[in-house]
Amino acid sequence: MSTKKEKADKPITYRLEHLNKTDFNLLLILVIFGLILLAWSHRFIQDDAFISFRYAQNLIEGYGLVWNPNERIEGYTNFLWTLLMSFGISIGIDPVSFSYTLGLIFFILTLTFTYKTSYLLMTSRVAGVITVILLGTNYTFSSFATGGLETQMQASLFIASCFFVLEGWILKSWTTTRIALLSGLITLTLLTRLDSAILSIVIVSIPVITIFRGHTVWASRMKLLFMLTAPILIVVGGWFFWKLSYYGDILPNSFYIKVATETSITRGLNYLYLFTLSYLLFPFPFIWIAAVKELFKKSNLQIVILCLIFTLWLSYVVKIGGDFMEFRFLVPSLPLFFIVLGWLIFQYIKRTALQVALVVLIPIGSFYHGSTFKYNIEDGIEDIRQLHGHLINPYENWIGIGKVLGKMFKDDTSLVIGTTAAGAIPYYSGLKTIDMLGVNDRWIADSGYFIGFVPGHQRIAPFEYLLKRKVNLVISHPLVLKRTSRVQHIPLLPKNPGDDLSETQIMEIPLDTEYKFVVLYLAQSAVVDSAIKMYNWKAYKAAIR
Repeated sequence: MSTKKEKADKPITYRLEHLNKTDFNLLLILVIFGLILLAWSHRFIQDDAFISFRYAQNLIEGYGLVWNPNERIEGYTNFLWTLLMSFGISIGIDPVSFSYTLGLIFFILTLTFTYKTSYLLMTSRVAGVITVILLGTNYTFSSFATGGLETQMQASLFIASCFFVLEGWILKSWTTTRIALLSGLITLTLLTRLDSAILSIVIVSIPVITIFRGHTVWASRMKLLFMLTAPILIVVGGWFFWKLSYYGDILPNSFYIKVATETSITRGLNYLYLFTLSYLLFPFPFIWIAAVKELFKKSNLQIVILCLIFTLWLSYVVKIGGDFMEFRFLVPSLPLFFIVLGWLIFQYIKRTALQVALVVLIPIGSFYHGSTFKYNIEDGIEDIRQLHGHLINPYENWIGIGKVLGKMFKDDTSLVIGTTAAGAIPYYSGLKTIDMLGVNDRWIADSGYFIGFVPGHQRIAPFEYLLKRKVNLVISHPLVLKRTSRVQHIPLLPKNPGDDLSETQIMEIPLDTEYKFVVLYLAQSAVVDSAIKMYNWKAYKAAIR
């Protein structure tokens, strides 16, 4: 029996490993609570979240899941999240606050199942909790606990699915309860984001293969396979049928923007390279290569499965050219990534000093990334502070623009605006909106001017299309100036050489006591003319050809 002195001489990891279950669970709760506080300190909201909020608002107001009333287009990619937002709005909760609350709940679930999966694969409680700390302190992952989108919901549902399928595989226990739970989780994951199919296909195949191998009775096989596949096929199939009848398409409109249009694989590879470089993770690809032989031992097949799923997701991210938001598309796969990192550190590497060095490097890399990562035009990846800043910074203030337009024109159902910032401005204005980047407009998604490889920003509405849709006010990419400043240029407006804007008016609308925003006044409107006179807005001919 060890004496008290001998126990005191043991490393801290040993002593933590041998805490009783209650004490260790308390430690884990404290760690997760600390990570929640960190995520809250990183909280932000982004413009794209207001796309879902607008669909949810229109649903509550009786127009259906639409962008503009009487125009059926699936501009959102997060069906289940949008329904949850509509529930929050229906009971009077501000969607920003509600999205924060739900995001943090799913963040807790993600951390919990990351710990459970880590412990399942490494049989070390200390390795599991360190893996959770490394994941939870990752700046991108922590920040996207909020943000207003479904990112954390997708991550939590998927890591939960991974846990239950790996546990069933290791324990060789495919009970009806486990199968039904797994089927439900996969269904919810697909309803959250359809591209979860890339992650789910491997998860579904594992129980299918093991059930056929483990059950010799044909009836038993069929029962379990039915319980696994029937809910997915019935619910998701019914959802597809509804989408086809309601929108005329199974795939969301963003598919035609981000996937079906030309994308840059080079840009996608650069996206992964920047993530690795910015987070100082460059040693780990070399460690992973060195560990390949060890990985393919039979005892490590579960880790290989996680690597396969992660690689499939990375391939998808590369194919679509990455994303313009700070590594958001990597978030659903980061729990798997950090579990594999944990395995490399605690199972493959044997030298304690090297283990400690790698564990310390990861949070240092996160701090480095959070302190130094900034937008540059070549990479086209907006950092989280910039994403949030679009909505509140004095020289952008997209929320303010939306509220001003809503105050002035919300009762006019005939007024049409056009903007590339198709989130907070349409949501708060409540006006009929042409999304000039085409996420919520099928014609632009198919036929708009090609302007580059930035995902979601590949096409834009030409001038003649705005005229055809009788757009009254073109905000385009919002131009905000001091009220005393002169307008030196017009907002972004792609046009052919023959397009004549000489009769088009530039209008300056006060945003607050210090700032104004600039719009182009295209199709005439009695309501706009009345506002110009009533509020003494500046409106003058744009001598532009």
